[in-house]
Amino acid sequence: MSDKMTNRAAKGSKATKEEPKIRFGEHWIPAHQAWKKMETASAVADVIDHFNTHFPELSTPVTRDVVPTVRQRLKDIQLQMPTQAEPTDHAAIAMKMLRDMAPEDVIDELARDHDLDINLQELVALAGQEAYLDALQREAKEYEANMILAEQTSQIWNEMARPAPGGGLWNKVKVEKLINEESFD
Repeated sequence: MSDKMTNRAAKGSKATKEEPKIRFGEHWIPAHQAWKKMETASAVADVIDHFNTHFPELSTPVTRDVVPTVRQRLKDIQLQMPTQAEPTDHAAIAMKMLRDMAPEDVIDELARDHDLDINLQELVALAGQEAYLDALQREAKEYEANMILAEQTSQIWNEMARPAPGGGLWNKVKVEKLINEESFD
């Protein structure tokens, strides 16, 4: 896979950069900030509880009520983790599209809908030669049904710069093998 393809594939599968958030009162704040506030609130509650316990004559109803309230609020805090984007399986998408579309149309749709900028050789590498040849076989059979000769098909495909199996250019023999479902070994 080319560097360009790898970079595009990685781009499509990146997880969001959003950080975890914690609900603190009415507000969602970044987790690292919330932990500091929670530690402070917990420490203050401990000091007030110590004060209430050791100096009951100096405590007030407010100081006695605040400790259980703060501790309950700390227990009620909610954590919101960012959602992770599922990696896009461009190979599976390309293989599926090749079942119904011409390779050039697949390339266009991958660029438009999946931000994947590839050429024909990269499409073959991504989807696999079998899926690519199946798409061409379907097209070659349509051409044959419309009285387009194998030699003409090879000329059309060579003008389109479609990779031929085994390298080189398309020719009458390769197109006929494809139509007749013969092996290219």
